[in-house]
Amino acid sequence: MKQKGINRIVIGVWDFEKGKEYLAKLLGAEFAPENTDGEAAAFGVRVAMAWESGIELISPIPGIESPIQKEMEANGEGIKGIVFAVDDADHAMAQGNELGLSSLYDLNYDQKQIDAKCQGRFSTYKEHFISASNPLNTTVLLGEFVEKI
Repeated sequence: MKQKGINRIVIGVWDFEKGKEYLAKLLGAEFAPENTDGEAAAFGVRVAMAWESGIELISPIPGIESPIQKEMEANGEGIKGIVFAVDDADHAMAQGNELGLSSLYDLNYDQKQIDAKCQGRFSTYKEHFISASNPLNTTVLLGEFVEKI
């Protein structure tokens, strides 16, 4: 099954563990184990996913300059992005290109990566990251997610 609509929101916090604890208590969010393979760290962030709650929690890694650190220094904690699930991420990105948008970063996981990073939830996992310079004034991610049956 392909999901459509909002897949998850991306929330930035300074204190990663406190943020997870707060959302667990408030919403009953259950966070998957943190992926420490270095992909998120390459962007200067820690990431925790609460798949059923539709939350991606991010936090700047202290001592590493990153775009999210700069954004949070300017605007504080809170919603930093919205991940929209679409039928075809590449087609949606092509439509974005026609609107003058471009992808800052792309993900297209193979099944081994999906199993390791997404607890095997999907058979397809592809995302395009679009900068906050769009009418929504937030980072937009276009994702194609096909859940395993």
